[in-house]
Amino acid sequence: MQNKFDVIVVGGGPGGSSTTLYCASKGYKVLLIDKKKFPRDKICGDALGGKGLKVMKDHNLLEQIDKAPESEKVYGVIFSSPKGKVLEVGNPPDQNTGKPPAGYVCPRKVTDNILFQAAKKNAAKTLEEHTVLDIIKEDGKVVGVKVRDNEGNVEEYMANVVVGADGASSLVGVKVGAEKVEPEHHVVALRQYWEGVEGMSDKIELHFMEGILPGYFWIFPLPNGKANVGIGILTKFQREQRIDLKKSLEEAIEHPMMKDRFKNAKPLEDAKGWGLPLGSKRRKGYGDGFLLVGDACSLIDPFSGEGVGNALISGKLAASVIDNAHKKGDFSAETLKEYDELLKEEMDEELQTMYKLQKLGRHKFLLNLIIDKAVRNKEIRDFISNTLTSEEGIDYRKKMASPGFWLKVLIS
Repeated sequence: MQNKFDVIVVGGGPGGSSTTLYCASKGYKVLLIDKKKFPRDKICGDALGGKGLKVMKDHNLLEQIDKAPESEKVYGVIFSSPKGKVLEVGNPPDQNTGKPPAGYVCPRKVTDNILFQAAKKNAAKTLEEHTVLDIIKEDGKVVGVKVRDNEGNVEEYMANVVVGADGASSLVGVKVGAEKVEPEHHVVALRQYWEGVEGMSDKIELHFMEGILPGYFWIFPLPNGKANVGIGILTKFQREQRIDLKKSLEEAIEHPMMKDRFKNAKPLEDAKGWGLPLGSKRRKGYGDGFLLVGDACSLIDPFSGEGVGNALISGKLAASVIDNAHKKGDFSAETLKEYDELLKEEMDEELQTMYKLQKLGRHKFLLNLIIDKAVRNKEIRDFISNTLTSEEGIDYRKKMASPGFWLKVLIS
């Protein structure tokens, strides 16, 4: 049957491309569908860290990120507290020459296209500029999708498993009855590309400012004097305090700490907004004949707001479960719930730890305290560095979320 596949993946972002690549590598016939034509812009902070880099290495794609002219290597983080203390984590730039970076800042238009083109090369069939209108069910089980091309023609495609990789407002998720994301577990953000921002380095910057807690203002370096600039805040607080994000972004740029850095800079676009479903409360990502990956499953880090790494990993986990389901010849929720078990094992502890840190970060006093102490105390500074960049980072993050760590900070 021409329109029958082993797997249909709806969405060609990191989660969908990862799922496609891993499924194809196991020999499965995959149909990959996206409503856009690649390359396409995706509103994001553009950071790519350790988790994502491992998956890129799996598919021999990291070198493309490293050599992309739009990509910038990053070696650390600069924080500022609500009262203006600045903490720099990582070596000075002159000590980083020749060393592997902690991560990259690379526009999603580039990162996603690298992943998508690799997935397209390995998929049995790829449909760009095709919109999924609905899922197809038989006896309560998802068995396919109804798709419309850009000329209005509608066609049906069938598969053993349908993977929803279609982002925060996932149509697949809506159609299978996935829970709505609560404001406590959702962030609203704005991104704006700039050029000519002064004082840039080889580090990303997170500034915890009055008026946008719990959230932050960021400046991420890009090549050729450009920067990804933005602001993000928990939706619950944005609604309760009726915060105008565009106004808050303008105020952050005009802040005394930033004003001189932006005096000769100019925006390259209007500020663009998007929503981030946080992994502090994951969606149920499986059911009869379907899985949800990436943002569709709410896997974004609740503290940093980074979601690409977890999306890539979720694709790998989904492919493993799909492989087992094919071997069993059983695509029921009972079999596919293994995906949820793998997510729990791989991500839940870290997601809940980062949620605790996010809640601690809502308190201006604590942010001022830890940044102030870290500036003066090398042990705390090294601890934060390991939390962010070490392969054992999760162990450090767990300690950082414990009362004992904060007691130690208080008495140091």
